[in-house]
Amino acid sequence: MNLIYFSKDAYKLLKKDLENNKGNYYSEDPWLEEYFAEAGIDEYFKTSSIVVPNIDLMYSGDSDETKNQDDLNNIRILYGSYKDKITPLQASDPTLWSALCHITYKDYVLKRWKKDDGTVRIDQRFFATEGRASLCYYNAISRLWWSGYLTYDEDSEKTDPYHLTKTLFSAQQIQKDLFDQSMSMNKTVVKGLLMALKRIQEETGNASTPVFRQCCDSYLNHYGAVSILDALNAEDIEEIAFEFMEKNIRAKRK
Repeated sequence: MNLIYFSKDAYKLLKKDLENNKGNYYSEDPWLEEYFAEAGIDEYFKTSSIVVPNIDLMYSGDSDETKNQDDLNNIRILYGSYKDKITPLQASDPTLWSALCHITYKDYVLKRWKKDDGTVRIDQRFFATEGRASLCYYNAISRLWWSGYLTYDEDSEKTDPYHLTKTLFSAQQIQKDLFDQSMSMNKTVVKGLLMALKRIQEETGNASTPVFRQCCDSYLNHYGAVSILDALNAEDIEEIAFEFMEKNIRAKRK
């Protein structure tokens, strides 16, 4: 299929009318064409020249463990299909991901992100902005691409290039803690942090989410303020993060 994206006018109008349209998102009946026709917008989405495979995204259940596994599988499916097709610049376009959420993957978004009352945070999950949090964490489809892009390990392509993606989704909190950081769009930093966390998990046998958050929030941000993180390679960052987390885990055991 060819990737689609909303026209800018259509995207702006949808966001502006979100409160009025909320009920339409839960309807099984198509509504976008009629809605935009009434608004005088004949071409509300455009078809790009980028051809990607037709894919189905998985939804298996509502438990945290199931969601983690589905997310991991869906990253393999979507990023694996798109990684050689679009660039990070193209993947920063909110109109692309918003169109995919509204048109191509609407059913998946509703199933994956429904809350206990059956509703979805439409403004977060169906729409995207150019902000880091929206692209990497909140938008239902862009988060899959960006999680894949930031964790895919080219050095491990012959074994398992998604081994760090597995670490990222070993607990939902880890993804949020990582992508809350301003440095989280830096692949080298992400790789180093996740390599360190993977080592800690293998040694301790648990997800180690509190100490990982502490490492991201305080220590590494402080380190970056007094040093130049961009000058370090992934292995350097791995050692810095590992030593910090290991020291804190030992201190808590005493």
